[in-house]
Amino acid sequence: MPALMHLLETIRDDCGEVNDANTLFARVNEFAQRIGFEYCSYGFRHPRSATQSEVRVFDSYPAGWMARYSERGYLAVDPTVHAGTQCQYLIKWRDPTLIPADAFWRDAHDFGLKHGVARSSWGPHGEFGLLSFGRTHDALNDVELKSLRIGVGVLANYTHESMSRLLRPQHPPFDFDSLSAREREVLLWTAEGKTADEIGDILGISTRTVNFHILNCLDKTGCRNKVQSAIRLVMWG
Repeated sequence: MPALMHLLETIRDDCGEVNDANTLFARVNEFAQRIGFEYCSYGFRHPRSATQSEVRVFDSYPAGWMARYSERGYLAVDPTVHAGTQCQYLIKWRDPTLIPADAFWRDAHDFGLKHGVARSSWGPHGEFGLLSFGRTHDALNDVELKSLRIGVGVLANYTHESMSRLLRPQHPPFDFDSLSAREREVLLWTAEGKTADEIGDILGISTRTVNFHILNCLDKTGCRNKVQSAIRLVMWG
């Protein structure tokens, strides 16, 4: 464990200094190999709007696996992705508590992806990351899993923090400062699920004035409805 933690401290320093996502992933992949895993992947998803997200995937998987993954639509059935969105603990591949996906695991096995773990992380603006390590030989034993629960958890958070810095847009897709204080208030109450009438009562203004502010917000944030506009403000506020 001390050796693993020393290695994690080293990669933490590396992550903070890297200014390119591909270089960062290469460092993470090197770490995976040093602790006994042939393959590594990191998926990053961040919301661009209320209905759209941008996804980036970095991997060192066997040739052809990611093409098969995409072709078969495995993202929708991958048990590690499903579990990762529900929890933040170490996920062991093929764990019986995961959702059934026999065809997916058989296909992965045929590509040499037989044993592995995954760990998810979340950012403050809804950014989701999933770090996965895999190998062909040597099943994971309890001692190794205990060590990985700490090590991979720490690394997943280091990686996600750095990838968020590198991949997430640094500026909102609208002029944030153009929103007045009152317009921001209206949007924040909208995000809380309040109606125009309720917002008017809370702020001491008429429903008509609330709707006027909402129309201005739609124009300034480039959204089609008030819910999207409110979400965009919360994401970037």
